[in-house]
Amino acid sequence: MSTAEPASRTWKEWWRRSITAGVWLGIVYTLSIGPMFWTWFEALHFENNPVVLGFYMPLVLACDFCPPFGWLVNWYVNLWIL
Repeated sequence: MSTAEPASRTWKEWWRRSITAGVWLGIVYTLSIGPMFWTWFEALHFENNPVVLGFYMPLVLACDFCPPFGWLVNWYVNLWIL
């Protein structure tokens, strides 16, 4: 006799874990702009690092799309650059 879980429970667990991982990755990604701000600023204004620009472009677009989120990110970045 097998004690395997039903397929629906397995899929629900997979979705829950995937969403949780996505949320945590989004938080870490957003918070990473603080210590990387000057590198990003240099890449933006002196065009010497397209990898950094490409990596943080989704964050820039999200900040432009949702002004309250942009204000929050700007506040957080100011903690790192002052």
